[in-house]
Amino acid sequence: MKKLIFILIAVLLTGGGIWYFTGGQSSGKIKVIKTATVEMGTVTKVLEATGIVKAQVGAQVKIGAQATGVLDSVPVKVGDLVKKGALIAQIDSRELRARIAESAANLSLAQAKLDYMEKTLPRKQSLVKQELEAQDSLDVAYQDAEMARHGVAAARAKLQTLRVQLSYTRIFSPIDGVVSQVAAQEGETIVSGLSVSNLITVLDPARLEMWIYIDETDVGRVSIGLPVKYTVDAFRDRVFDGIVNRIYPEPEIRDNIVYYRTLVTVTKEQAHWLRPEMTTQCKIIVEIRDNVLAVPNMALKWVMNRQVCFVVDDPELEPREITPKLGLVGLESSEVVSGLKEGDIVATQLVLPGSKVKKKGD
Repeated sequence: MKKLIFILIAVLLTGGGIWYFTGGQSSGKIKVIKTATVEMGTVTKVLEATGIVKAQVGAQVKIGAQATGVLDSVPVKVGDLVKKGALIAQIDSRELRARIAESAANLSLAQAKLDYMEKTLPRKQSLVKQELEAQDSLDVAYQDAEMARHGVAAARAKLQTLRVQLSYTRIFSPIDGVVSQVAAQEGETIVSGLSVSNLITVLDPARLEMWIYIDETDVGRVSIGLPVKYTVDAFRDRVFDGIVNRIYPEPEIRDNIVYYRTLVTVTKEQAHWLRPEMTTQCKIIVEIRDNVLAVPNMALKWVMNRQVCFVVDDPELEPREITPKLGLVGLESSEVVSGLKEGDIVATQLVLPGSKVKKKGD
């Protein structure tokens, strides 16, 4: 019984194999499924590459603290719109204000001392002139007055320094933008000079640019001014336009491959849809030829190491195979130099004899 079951299985498998290699084959006639017309048009040669949306230099500012103290308030949070000059953080300034008051008092004292010295000088001069006092006393008075002037200047400079330090306790946004990061909260102690003093990051979302990394084998075909079309995954149906603005001379090596960074400026209108660090799929338009005879690339087939087209002269007859001479090869269509003429019908989808045909339901 087991032997009989084995024979039946072998027969079934053999029958299935025979169908795959025979019944699954197309007939000996070329079957045309879809066609297109050879016509005059535009052929565009593009260079495909990957890019990254970046913030422009100066569009993203990490705002730190030059004062040390406890953070009194942070009136902004991530996502808030801020204007240039808006207060975004404040550090406790009570100690500084007390030192300013003390310094102001010292300045007043030094100024009063100077005033007294300057009033004393004429009397000293008169007494010395009348020989009622020695010349030394007048020299000492001059010296005391000069020292008092220096004392006033030093006190005034110290007061000014403290007032500048006080200004550091109120932190303002240097640009218009959006708060993209808040690194400290109220109550934390801020120590000037440490990394934690980078309190808030503000980003101007309208000032973006795109970096495209061009392989060293392709960089020779890229030049400033070439148009660029690109998309992002977030908005796949939207195509953005740009222009190559700059090609950096210094290479970047990644995975042992040499790339050259190419910069594309992003307009404010485009920036509305984009965000920093988005990945872009780019097409740099290297060359455009207008009003040339063009054949769809779908009609170009590789047969026996030759690139051929199948021209449909009569739907009732088999298409004839030709080898066209091509000029500029574009992304969707290619320029025809010879072998085809305007109005020719070419097959874009077809089944060649001997190729496997999938049956419905496979």
